[in-house]
Order: sequence, then C-alpha cells, then structure tokens
Amino acid sequence: REYRQLIRDPKTKELWEHSASNEFGCLMTGLKRGNIQGTTTMRFIHRKDVPCNRDVTYAKFVCEYKPNKVKTERTRITVGGDRIDYPGEVATRGADITTIKCLLNSVISTKNGRFCTADVKNFYLNTPMTRPEYMKIKVEFIPQEIQQEYEIANKIVDGYVYVEITKGMYGLPQAGILANQQLSRRLANYGFKQTSHTPGLWKHENKNIHFALVGDEFGIQ
Repeated sequence: REYRQLIRDPKTKELWEHSASNEFGCLMTGLKRGNIQGTTTMRFIHRKDVPCNRDVTYAKFVCEYKPNKVKTERTRITVGGDRIDYPGEVATRGADITTIKCLLNSVISTKNGRFCTADVKNFYLNTPMTRPEYMKIKVEFIPQEIQQEYEIANKIVDGYVYVEITKGMYGLPQAGILANQQLSRRLANYGFKQTSHTPGLWKHENKNIHFALVGDEFGIQ
C-alpha cells in the first residue's frame, strides 16, 4: 500500500505518520521526540524563495516493512529525479558481478583470507551540493508533529510546502556521483584508491586490503 493510503486508514495512520516523522527529522535538523539527529539535507522554505529559473520536482514516499530492523516500519522520502535538470555528470560505475566473483575467489584462495561487509549509514544524505534543488510536498503528507515543530503554517501555498535540498538525497540523479567523489577524497587520506582499470574495485597502497563497492555496500577482503 502507498503512503497516502496508509495515513488515510485509521488502523495504520498513527503508525506510518510516526515513521514519516522520523524520516523528516533525519532529513532536516532533527526531532525532539526520540532524540532523532538530523542531517540538514533539506529545509522548509516559502515558494517565493525558489529561484525563478529553477524547476521544482515532487516528493515520493516509499514505505516498507523491515522485520530485521529495530524500526520495522521504514518510510523514505525520495526526490522525483525525472524533473531534475542537472547540468553535470551523473554516472558512476560500481563493481560488476565479475569483479565481485574475482574478489570472493581471491579470499578463498588466500591463506588466512578474511571477508566482511559494511555499509555507510545515510550515505547520500551527508554529501554537500554546490547547487541546491527544490521540491514541493503536499501538506497532507506532512505529519502534524513535523508541521508544529518546524512551524510551517505560514509556508503553505495552494496545499503544498516547498523545500530546498542542499545535500545528496535519494532520487537525485547526481547523488550517486557526488557521494562517490566525497568517499574517494576521504578514503584517499587513509591510503585507499580506486583501481584505474576496474571500476568499483579499491585497494590500499601498502596493506593487503581490497574491497568492491556497489552504492554504499562494501565487500572487503
């Protein structure tokens, strides 16, 4: 079921509005309830603050039940990427299946070889952007808790509230490459570099450590 259906059903409304509040808090400056820390990925603005030469995209709410997570009801706010006209490069290549197979075979064939996986929490959400993007959200989709805490009543225009996005976010076409570039800069400080001949395969300049990267998922030898 879609978010709009879940919050209109009295049986599920409170549960999924609570989940959506957590997501808003994470994307913004936090939420007092639950001590949720924000990433300052976006902020509420008035429609008049949107530059006249910029397109405004839409928000999509993705709701999933994750039985293996502490918070089983998970809501993600994603950006309508098809409405974003980004002028720069957006493509970034991760490791393909052949690279991953070779890495796993290397682990198996290496004496005392070890393998682990890791991922980066809020990977896209902490990547600064030099060019902000703009999005509008139906006010009925914003939980009352968020409306009150962020005092958005004077920002509602024709049933919508507008946001300015200043960091990478799910759905943005440039989010992947910007996050990858930032990751590259940070890992370089610790001696890790991506190999020039195999996209998505990284190695340490001195230590016998390799890893394959797909999105924010690491497979480390």
